[in-house]
Amino acid sequence: MSTAAPLRGVWIMTIRRFAEVAWTRHGPTRYASVALTPILVGFLVPGWWWALCSLGALVGVIIDFRAQAAFNRLAANAENLDDAGLQQAVKHHMVTLGAITAAYIAPYVALAFAPQPAPVVGLLFCAGAALVCATLHVMTRTMIFYTVPFVIVGLILNAYTLTTGVDAIILALMAGIMGLNAIVAARGGARSFGDIIGARLKAEEAAEDLERRVEERTAQLAVATKRAQAANKAKSMFLANMSHELRTPLNAVIGYSEIIEEDLDSGDTSSSVGDLAKIRNSATHLLTLINEILDLSRIESGKLDLKPAAFDIGALLRGAMDTVKPTAAKNRTTCQVTLAPGLSVMTADETRVRQCVLNLLSNAAKFTQNGVIALDMRWCRIGRQRGVAISVKDTGPGISAEHQARLFRPFMQIDNTKTRAHDGAGLGLVITRRLAQAMGGDVQVSSKLGHGSTFTLYLPLDMTQSAPAEAA
Repeated sequence: MSTAAPLRGVWIMTIRRFAEVAWTRHGPTRYASVALTPILVGFLVPGWWWALCSLGALVGVIIDFRAQAAFNRLAANAENLDDAGLQQAVKHHMVTLGAITAAYIAPYVALAFAPQPAPVVGLLFCAGAALVCATLHVMTRTMIFYTVPFVIVGLILNAYTLTTGVDAIILALMAGIMGLNAIVAARGGARSFGDIIGARLKAEEAAEDLERRVEERTAQLAVATKRAQAANKAKSMFLANMSHELRTPLNAVIGYSEIIEEDLDSGDTSSSVGDLAKIRNSATHLLTLINEILDLSRIESGKLDLKPAAFDIGALLRGAMDTVKPTAAKNRTTCQVTLAPGLSVMTADETRVRQCVLNLLSNAAKFTQNGVIALDMRWCRIGRQRGVAISVKDTGPGISAEHQARLFRPFMQIDNTKTRAHDGAGLGLVITRRLAQAMGGDVQVSSKLGHGSTFTLYLPLDMTQSAPAEAA
């Protein structure tokens, strides 16, 4: 691991790992060693050399304790430091470790000049210190150079004073080689230490990533479940309403048929003509419901067959308005048509365009009382293509923002109760938007509760040159 450009996460984990190994695990053994050895020196070496060793141990332990507290603070606050601050803090603590090592080792270096068997004791202590440095001072590949030089000096001096002449030189060289081996071992250990830290960091990152993905998937599943529950509730409500919608005209057909049958049996058929008209109206309403369901099914299954051809859009709009005028007249509502000059022919599926316009006009006529319905057609742009915007504006009750968000959802109605004031399966607007999108256009709504509504049907002037919108 390089000290020049460390990875931040690796540095933080390295600091915490070193604090755990150097003090939590090895600390008690180290303190016991430096406390016990001066006592042994007192028994083995004549004079006051044990006092010097005790002083070194005391100074070393004091520095050691202070360094431990500082390093633990660093480990706790490492994430608050930038990269430069981390490097500087680590370097400072390596210098401190060098001072601790020097305090512990210095008295045993001095034992080289004490009476026998002091050099043997010094050599053994320094050899143990070299082992500690080689195994623990591996936080970086340069850390060993802050601590082991004092140990190597102690090894060489104590080995040299064990004998004289050439033998002393040979022993000193062997002690030096021991110190070099400690350096090599520590640098190799630093590489392994870095690999372990890197592996742990990757494992933690992988665990965090997995946890994040699990949370995301759980959230997505919760949303999907909520949507599925809402869709299921909407479908259940739709089926209940559809059952009511289908039964109503069927019951009317059956009921009036029975009345006509009774009239025929009695010979009094004076009211049969009116009853037959009611049967026809109920059957027509039933057929409309079935056609709406079939249309939605074709659209959602992608089996809608559009047949584009050129036709007079102005004539279509005027005819559609004429169709709903009787309904509007019953509600004392006037109808207005405004067509953009020069706009007459468009290429699309005429039947589906008429269906869309009639759906919008029928809704306006159904919900507007003592008001005005205005049908307006103007030029517009749909992407890079010329198009028409057909607006149906009414002065009806308007639609709240909450209900506007549900207008174009399948199986959703503003009034889902069986006692609602107006008939219908609530599929007209859904089908209208899906048809418009299939022809390359769309339907938008603008409304304010109590101030009427405006539905605008956008269609390309030539749908054969437009990519159909998805029906989903």
